[in-house]
Amino acid sequence: MTATRSGVRSPARRHDAEHAAELLPTPWPIALLCGVAGGFACLVAFPPYGLWALLPVSVALLVAGVMVRSAVLAVLVSLLWGLAFFVPLTVWANTYAGAMPWIALGVFESLSAVLFGLLARTVIVRRGLRASSCLVVAALWTGVELLRSHAPWGGLPWGTSAYALSESPLLNLGPWIGTAGLALVVGILGMLLLYGVLALTGRTRRGVRGVAGVWPLSLAVGLVLVTVVVPLPQNRAPEGRSSMTIAGIQGNMDPIAPAALSMPDGVYENHLDVTRDVITTAEDKGEQLELVVWPEDSTEYDPRQDPVRSAQLAQASADAGAPLLVGTQTLVGDRNRLNNSLLYTADSADGDVPYTYAKRHPVPFGEYIPARSFFRMLTDKVDLIGYDMLPGKEVGVMDLASITGDEDSAKVGVLICFEIAYDNLVQDTVRDGAEVIVVQSNTALFGDSDESIQQLAQAKVMAVVSGRSVVHVATVGESAIFSPEGRRLSSVGHWEQGALLAEVPLRTGITPAVAAGPWIGIGISAIGLIGLLGALGTRRRALPTARRRDRDRPRTRS
Repeated sequence: MTATRSGVRSPARRHDAEHAAELLPTPWPIALLCGVAGGFACLVAFPPYGLWALLPVSVALLVAGVMVRSAVLAVLVSLLWGLAFFVPLTVWANTYAGAMPWIALGVFESLSAVLFGLLARTVIVRRGLRASSCLVVAALWTGVELLRSHAPWGGLPWGTSAYALSESPLLNLGPWIGTAGLALVVGILGMLLLYGVLALTGRTRRGVRGVAGVWPLSLAVGLVLVTVVVPLPQNRAPEGRSSMTIAGIQGNMDPIAPAALSMPDGVYENHLDVTRDVITTAEDKGEQLELVVWPEDSTEYDPRQDPVRSAQLAQASADAGAPLLVGTQTLVGDRNRLNNSLLYTADSADGDVPYTYAKRHPVPFGEYIPARSFFRMLTDKVDLIGYDMLPGKEVGVMDLASITGDEDSAKVGVLICFEIAYDNLVQDTVRDGAEVIVVQSNTALFGDSDESIQQLAQAKVMAVVSGRSVVHVATVGESAIFSPEGRRLSSVGHWEQGALLAEVPLRTGITPAVAAGPWIGIGISAIGLIGLLGALGTRRRALPTARRRDRDRPRTRS
């Protein structure tokens, strides 16, 4: 005979318990679709597509996808979201590293989506959808994004929420709350969208239900509209000098052969020719150049080793009547190198330059190989990076007044390539006195991919967040100058030869985002962690899970 064990809920009682839950779980086919569609929506929110409004939608789809009974299914949904976003976003890595390293990068970055998905599910399962849980989930979105951007090996902030907002009114919040604050706003908007849609579709049983779901949706739209009129912080120019004339040289070159990964002949000559052209252009316009900027790797090798090239660069500086900043690689010993910016003046014909900046944040697996012996056992692709790049030690700020003797000259911040994406590097450059920031980049390594336009969007976002003009100069484009308000003052397209030339605004004010430094991100992450711990401390379940369903199932014996 069959008997039900004492103390175990009957099927009817289990049904009543599930009926009493605040939220209905997402059916597994819909959850899987949410994962794929959400990752794709996140991808097209970023340049070159620029559909930034889909970024909160992608967050909403991810959270909806992990609102399932099974934690294993939630992992799969999150992984699908991450793969649909990060693999195509980082396709530029395939250009120089090959398919396997590119896919490995995409899969590794996708693990951050899995982490967020599990944390968000934990909060939703125990706390349901309410104002506090929406804030906690949004804070967890920010915290995981910060973790991915800075760890391991310094992290990679590619795909950070803020960099999808270069054409969004939400960017007006940037100088107030920084990139971490922008990520929080995106997370909140996503949770409001999710709350509203679930209410309207009858998936909620408590709190906001039915047509009342219009209110969270209206609030999300209203928050975006309000940002259109958010003013920028007061940001004064240096006394007596509001701008400086800067030329950025995009010499262009033939495409790099993927098998060789070496700079083609003519790179140096191209940049020298364009420099001469822009000097003539400035003279015709009656403008006095104050700084000329070449991109990263524009001299092919360290020109200090070549008396002829040093003399040519010094002469170019003399002809321009302005210092000339070039980018080069400098070998250190037998296995290492530095990524250097060298400032040439008319007195540098002997190779003695008055200023050198070394890139402080080499890209792991792109410019150096951590744990090389271990990763060599997995792939011989690590040997494509023959010389590991060493990190520089000093913040890049050139005091041109002390270098040139002209008291009206500016303090110029220097960053190289991906460094513009790291907000901590931008912040300490500004705090060290930079009145304008130049970014030297070699985008030729990424071929026809969208890397260059994505990096340009990062430059614009950081110009607004930092309150500094950003002069972004690339070997093959895209190059542009952005004002502290995000206006494009001059630009040169991809695979074009030409020069940037503009009166670039100078600023000395410190935005709240820069003044706060890392504490905005730390504070938001703390909110997420405290909310998560609070959720873990409750036995309440707002969403039925597989474990509860299995526990409620009657156990039988014969």
